[in-house]
Amino acid sequence: MSAFSIIVPAYNVQAYLDDALASIAGQSFTDFEAIIVDDGSTDGTAEIAQRYCDTDPRFTYVYQPNRGQSAARNLGTSLATGSYVYYMDSDDIIDTDTLSVCHREFSNPEIDAVMFEAAVFPNDAPMYKQEVNGYRRPLGTATFWSDEFVVESLRQGRYFVSPCCFITRRSAIGSLRFLEGIVYEDNHFFAALLLQQRIKVAVLNQALFKRRLRMDSTMFTTKTLHHYNSMYRLLHEMSELSFIALDPPARARIKQEIIGKTLGDLHFASAMVGPDFKLRSMNVAATWYVATHISPRLFSAKRLLLALVPELYRLKPEL
Repeated sequence: MSAFSIIVPAYNVQAYLDDALASIAGQSFTDFEAIIVDDGSTDGTAEIAQRYCDTDPRFTYVYQPNRGQSAARNLGTSLATGSYVYYMDSDDIIDTDTLSVCHREFSNPEIDAVMFEAAVFPNDAPMYKQEVNGYRRPLGTATFWSDEFVVESLRQGRYFVSPCCFITRRSAIGSLRFLEGIVYEDNHFFAALLLQQRIKVAVLNQALFKRRLRMDSTMFTTKTLHHYNSMYRLLHEMSELSFIALDPPARARIKQEIIGKTLGDLHFASAMVGPDFKLRSMNVAATWYVATHISPRLFSAKRLLLALVPELYRLKPEL
């Protein structure tokens, strides 16, 4: 059994995969397994992955018909044998000492997850300025209980959910899996991991992960109906989480804040897709749903207006 299981979902990334796998192979801490899950690639992804497997027994290649990143991560999770699990995207890279630094944190048996920061590249990417400070962890203390970590991340404006920026004990993940069939699944996984249980996390204000900015990534690609439907399902799945790790007074406030942000993202997604009567109706239904299931404060005149006329996001993004 290895110390770390690094799960790398890969789909048509022949231009970037070699960089990603080289950064794994070059880790100063060498006790790991890397599970590359090919999600039905049609380019040279398989050949690149197989080359690493042929020369380094720590690398394993697994193929599945195209089912999406969540399914690939879940398959990798089911195959993982390491004490600690890391989900790494196949177009990004990690620092040489990422595993070493995190392993040192895990030497404290109370630590269940290590949270770290990310830098973005290349610096000439069109979205660089808006993303460069988007992956920062809260300041103030080296360890938190997970509920405290979420509260402080939100308070400092440093809440982000990328699974590429934390490593977790496999025992803390347990039966938790990524929602399949949607994008934006990281939001649910992150909240469930940290707020459906109370675990101890170490916080490192170090950029141990390097995120490649690509215009064709999920974050920046032109939004489609699949993006909207994913956000619609995510809103309902997030609403079903109990957030039990939080004390009751904080629970209501934090759940309202997180679900309210998700509702706003849904309305914004409809603006990007191009709302028709059906999407406007779904926006209103979603607003009513969270008002009746989370808090009536989420059903405001402003939110109702944005549900009916999401094009306002294009005219006035700060709404």
